[in-house]
Amino acid sequence: MHAFGKVLLLVAFLIFPAVAGAEEPAGGTAELVELPLPKDSISPAQVARIEAAIAAYQKRKPALAQAETDDTPYLYPFFPQAGFLGKDLFLTNFTDQDSRPGLIRDWDCSDYTYDGHQGHDSVIRTFREQAIGVPVFAVRDGVVVDAHDGEPDLNTEWRNVAANYVIIDHGGGYIAWYFHFKRGSVAVATGQHVTAGTQLGLTGSSGISNWPHLHFETRKNGAWFEPSAGPCRSGDSLWASQPPVERGFYVADFLLTPGRLSIPDRDTFLFDEAARTGTFAKGMQTFSVRMDLRNLPTRSTYRVSVLNPRGKVAAEISDGFGNSGPFFLAYGLFGFDVNLDTPGKWRVRAEINGGVAVDAPFTVVNTARQVKNRPPKKVTARLSPKSPVEGQVMACEIQTSLMSEDPDYDIVSYRYEWKVNGRVVRSVTSAALMDLLPAGVARAKDKVSCKVVPSDGKRSGPASVAGRSVEEP
Repeated sequence: MHAFGKVLLLVAFLIFPAVAGAEEPAGGTAELVELPLPKDSISPAQVARIEAAIAAYQKRKPALAQAETDDTPYLYPFFPQAGFLGKDLFLTNFTDQDSRPGLIRDWDCSDYTYDGHQGHDSVIRTFREQAIGVPVFAVRDGVVVDAHDGEPDLNTEWRNVAANYVIIDHGGGYIAWYFHFKRGSVAVATGQHVTAGTQLGLTGSSGISNWPHLHFETRKNGAWFEPSAGPCRSGDSLWASQPPVERGFYVADFLLTPGRLSIPDRDTFLFDEAARTGTFAKGMQTFSVRMDLRNLPTRSTYRVSVLNPRGKVAAEISDGFGNSGPFFLAYGLFGFDVNLDTPGKWRVRAEINGGVAVDAPFTVVNTARQVKNRPPKKVTARLSPKSPVEGQVMACEIQTSLMSEDPDYDIVSYRYEWKVNGRVVRSVTSAALMDLLPAGVARAKDKVSCKVVPSDGKRSGPASVAGRSVEEP
């Protein structure tokens, strides 16, 4: 399952239209493709450079590297990447707790890792999100020990090349390695003091990486360390609130595209260049549906239906996917030839293993001239915590659907604008469903607001504001 370069498993089914009469629904095509889990590493040359930088730093700055200032436990207060784990972020690999060659085991006694892995890997959905930007943050206060930028960031192959990265001494003997940044995004410099929540750069796929992701590695006194605790990693967790690991099935993305969509390899999937739409002209149409699947159970079944405005099935395909084991990362691709004979709201409904996983509306209009791009829907923003706490970050969280945040199923970006006492202190465009305000930017009695404006790249949706501005009573 975890070996790099594994041949994609492809299961295809062809269901032909029924011939018993015009009232019978049409059929379509279906295929399931398993995507090999991301695998990364750090080039030996960069490991040597980083270890030399750490040794030189510790000679100059031994106090921060060795001493605790009080009796407060050393904890990570949040996961250091924008977004939500189990939604727009997906944790694919942890550290390997089994030191024996060829055997793997993560902290939870399962196999979300690969042989010899030394950190946490959390992927974003595609390179289209990387192009928008997904921030990476300092998980605690600290000092930048080493940083590097300028390397290509669209890597999809296992090659011994350099990565963009940041290394931070977070105190207490702990040094964190943040790897695979987008080129040109590293925003801190060696020797710089940073506070928790400081943006270090943007998620990318530089170095030895085959998927855009963050590799977050914890080292204590020179040895790599698993911060999460569980049945196969005894002791206390290094997290104030251990990040959830979503191991249940869910759909991470959905799109409709005109014509027959072909995805011949993983690179085509990752670059995600297919046109997206939520509107078709009346008449016979060929279109495709793509669903990005997470944690698909063994021997899963599907039923995908196209429903007309009256709720009647116009086309339908159903069968078993044929997967002999669970698929952590996969996509389903479904093709239809349907007579969209009635203007109005149609739907694609997908049932996986008997449960409704997708219920996606699309619009049929009378003529092609009426097919227009529509802005994203309004999102709901909220602050966590609701008011600033001394020494803590604040999160601006978006509540929306992964699949239907845009009526045309476009990739959506979010413009976050943070104000403290009426003054803009941070403004960033991100593909992530969450952004952070660094610790110390807002004081306990300050008025903090976060305005979020969604955009599909052409049109903006309504703004949502969380918190209070200085003008409010």
